[in-house]
Amino acid sequence: MEKTILIICESGISASLLVSKILESLREKELEYAIDYAPVSRIQEKLMFKNYDVLLLTPQIARYEEQIRGIVDQEKCTSKIVFMKPEDFQYMNVERMISQL
Repeated sequence: MEKTILIICESGISASLLVSKILESLREKELEYAIDYAPVSRIQEKLMFKNYDVLLLTPQIARYEEQIRGIVDQEKCTSKIVFMKPEDFQYMNVERMISQL
């Protein structure tokens, strides 16, 4: 069964590169994931239409944790929230990110 992941970052720019790297790694491992990404300003909009298995948050949006958890609760989502480690994000260590999913 396919797992769904929403990668959330500050503006959406850094997540696009990250999505490419993660998809490449998942294909090599023959794992089935559907990955989407959005800036932090669009979380509620995304969660209104889909309940993702995992919300993968970049380090720069850690300051929005309380707000994000509130939106997840409000939308009655069952998503697992995972914060990327700053060093994993900085060096695009997708293997370690995938292991947290």
